[in-house]
Amino acid sequence: MKFEKLRFIQENEPKTAAENMAVDEVLLCTADCPVFRCYGWIRPSVSFGYFTPWKAVISQYAGRDLVRRWTGGGMVEHGEDFTYSLVFPAERGLPGTGELYRSIHLVIENLLRTNGRAVEMALIPDSVRSDACFEKAVEFDLKLQGEKIAGAAIRRNRKGLLLQGSIQRLKVPEYFGAMLVSALGERVEIYTLSDVLMEKAVRMAKEKYGAAEWNRRL
Repeated sequence: MKFEKLRFIQENEPKTAAENMAVDEVLLCTADCPVFRCYGWIRPSVSFGYFTPWKAVISQYAGRDLVRRWTGGGMVEHGEDFTYSLVFPAERGLPGTGELYRSIHLVIENLLRTNGRAVEMALIPDSVRSDACFEKAVEFDLKLQGEKIAGAAIRRNRKGLLLQGSIQRLKVPEYFGAMLVSALGERVEIYTLSDVLMEKAVRMAKEKYGAAEWNRRL
């Protein structure tokens, strides 16, 4: 799968956990073509899936910034990882979630192999049960020496589709985001977050992703 046109946002300044989630949602609501974004975290953080119980998170990660994702999945530690998101607007015709998941991870697998990493794609889910996302691999996740190193979560609505992914337990090159977006898009446009978009994201971070009503909803 390769996108005809793909906008690329590579942020130089890290954001808070709430701001990162808010930017992804604002992009989902406003994008008119697929957007790929990679970003960092001001402080050690944990994002957790839409259906993850708050008590399970706070009992393990009380010292980190915590934020509930709009997407599903388990608990993901952030700070040292390579974090990215992909927004796909509904008007473009949404791909199947399983095929998109597999396609993105296949591209990541090929890039990591090119850089000398013996990465393999999981074809069956791990049997371990855990709320921590990187303690268990599901189908099409990536593993290195038996450990999960790449996973993602997807959710779609009438606006479009949002995929949020993370690569952990290995250091990717500084230019990995540019390599990844070049492999995903036939035509890549460098895109900068506008002041208007950031104003919306900062407001959403305060009113939603930074609020107890959202993070402790379950």
